[in-house]
Amino acid sequence: MSSRYVVLCGVPDQDCVGSKYITDQSLPKKCHASRADAFQCMVRHLIKLGFTRVGPREFVNPENGRVRVLSKQSHFGAVLRTGKEGNRFQPERGAGLIN
Repeated sequence: MSSRYVVLCGVPDQDCVGSKYITDQSLPKKCHASRADAFQCMVRHLIKLGFTRVGPREFVNPENGRVRVLSKQSHFGAVLRTGKEGNRFQPERGAGLIN
């Protein structure tokens, strides 16, 4: 991805390992440079919550045994592109979680 884009992972800001960015909207305040980085951030977050990894994208919920499947790394996260005014980011396309 070019430097004009950032990727949101969907992890709460306090647990996200991404870098901070500035926006004038009420979006999360941390982002990643690539979809793969956002995917790994979500994997770390799920493991921290106690999920068990059973496949490359599959995780079992310890409370109810349901399987949570993440989308492929190449499609993961919400991509934001730079807007026309300075450092403003705009949503382009969202992808993420299949329950």
